[in-house]
Amino acid sequence: MRPRTLILIFLAILLPTTVLAQRFFLREIMIIPVRPIDTDTFEVIENDGAGGTQMWCAAGKYVRDYQRQRGGSITVLTPRASSVAYPGRKSVMFTTKPVENSISSTSQGVRTAGQTFSTTHANALCRSRHDLYIKVRVLVP
Repeated sequence: MRPRTLILIFLAILLPTTVLAQRFFLREIMIIPVRPIDTDTFEVIENDGAGGTQMWCAAGKYVRDYQRQRGGSITVLTPRASSVAYPGRKSVMFTTKPVENSISSTSQGVRTAGQTFSTTHANALCRSRHDLYIKVRVLVP
């Protein structure tokens, strides 16, 4: 084989593994604290510059992984405001209980009480950015 052919074969093998390695190592991890209030209600506390999308993602992960619910919906009970558990920090109170006058929405904001997402939709927001991994840290009340 000619040296040029060997180089091309080597690059064809090496390039895909390099791209995968970069994607893995360049991933940002955001840890968002969640404090359970009761069996259906929990507070998601802003951390690391989290916005509405990340807050919904954390709520979805908490409901799926800690409350073990696969279906149903998540509703903003108290919109973004001062945290109950951590004064000086902002948080959003979510619930999985049915809420009167709830609003099904596609907006990823957390400033409207009654805004509702399905648990599946909230979890899908976790995959909206491939360079960001959101981890939920459950706080003991």
